[in-house]
Amino acid sequence: MAGYSKIKVNHMIEQSNSSNIDKALTILETISNYADGISLAELAKITHIPKTTTFRILESLKAREYVLYDISNESYSLDIKSLELGIKGLMNVNLVEVSIPYLKTLSSKTNETCFLGVYNQGHVIYLYKSEGTMSIQTNARLGSRMPAYCTGIGKALLAYQPLEEIDRVLNQKLERITEKTVTDRVQLYNILADVRLNGYSFDNEENEEGLTCVAKPIFNYTNSIIGAISVAGPTHRMCHKIDSIILELQNVCNTVSRRLGYIGILSS
Repeated sequence: MAGYSKIKVNHMIEQSNSSNIDKALTILETISNYADGISLAELAKITHIPKTTTFRILESLKAREYVLYDISNESYSLDIKSLELGIKGLMNVNLVEVSIPYLKTLSSKTNETCFLGVYNQGHVIYLYKSEGTMSIQTNARLGSRMPAYCTGIGKALLAYQPLEEIDRVLNQKLERITEKTVTDRVQLYNILADVRLNGYSFDNEENEEGLTCVAKPIFNYTNSIIGAISVAGPTHRMCHKIDSIILELQNVCNTVSRRLGYIGILSS
């Protein structure tokens, strides 16, 4: 019986600790919604945690610098440790690791090949590829570099670069890779402006004949573009389902951006 009582007591302690952790997290999450701070009374009312319990948890969080108490208006807000944890967590999130399952889902839904790429000095570097049930032969291979001005991912990335960088890229000699490659600088500036307006870009057989691609950028917690995802396939297939592909692509890129901490306005 003594052994049973000890086990029961330990179980009760574990439940209590778990409950307190849950309450502390609830309090932190609630405070995070109030940039100007929130009072003890309001916090207890919103969280449905007794006022005395809320105060006790707040005191512990305050001592560890997770919450800050402003005596002038008697309110609590997040302190530096909470911010540090959030930033460290976001910095540890890897673009490729986060994107892979969504790329696989996207290629499965569209039945086309999907790519993940990043920007590098006027080029796009392909980091990952997920093939759909109707795979294609393309020059875009993992680790390869393609010009940004004539690829779907490239234009999605280039459009969000500083104007000085866009000027630098477009002022270079632009090679006409296919008959449909756009090399006119004024036209390219307008295309990049449309990318920012619409939230996605196209490669209409500009890099490979017979291949159409649509791409959308990915943003992170600093609200900066860090990559882009594309769906590519034969033009005769893509033109019949482009609207549904754009919708699926937007959902995936918006989700990945949110996973990476982006808090800006996303296209829908």
